[in-house]
Amino acid sequence: MNPFYENDSKLLIVVIEKHRCDSVMAEARKAGALGGTVMLGRGTAENRWLRLLGLDDVEKELLWTLLPVPLVAPVMSALRSSPCLAKTRGIMFTLDVHAVLRHPLSAPAPSASLENTMSAPCSEAPDFELLSVIVNSGCADLVMDAARKAGASGGTVINARGTARPEDAPFFGITIVPEKELVMILSPREKTDAIMDSIKAEFREADPGSGIAFRMPVDAFETLGPKS
Repeated sequence: MNPFYENDSKLLIVVIEKHRCDSVMAEARKAGALGGTVMLGRGTAENRWLRLLGLDDVEKELLWTLLPVPLVAPVMSALRSSPCLAKTRGIMFTLDVHAVLRHPLSAPAPSASLENTMSAPCSEAPDFELLSVIVNSGCADLVMDAARKAGASGGTVINARGTARPEDAPFFGITIVPEKELVMILSPREKTDAIMDSIKAEFREADPGSGIAFRMPVDAFETLGPKS
């Protein structure tokens, strides 16, 4: 079995300006990463007026790469110090995925000293959580409006689709699959409950099953590019 899946792993997610993910992946490979997956997304407008003027879409790219624990610190350090990314704004954070990927008979989790060594360089690492909200297409802005009311600073939207059910009727032989939007919001832990409550309140009158929301703890979080 691939050693990446036999030991504890971290999912590194980098959200950055469009057309910059190739540079990110090149720097990550130099530090030991094997590869990753790039997704297209968009940033969210600060207010409704920008959306009315058509100035709301800020195109983004997301790089998802799975790393064994010992490689997380070197890869994040390489991205943080890379000259070619010095003027590129973005964020990067890690999620703990060993509970999903580790084989039941695999080796025990790394020691506390290894975990401390891994996270030590991440100076901007207060307790954060990743809020993921999946809603019908066109509802992402409602999610972000509700989230901002509770203190969220921004989010990233990824276009997606639902999965067809056996009872879904085909249209000219093609099963119609509802378009979806995935909203990812990185939030300080102390604001997460309020943000989730605000989003739920916004969709209180929505049809059952029109969306789901869940949260995951973030291990490390840093910004890329200029700090001012």
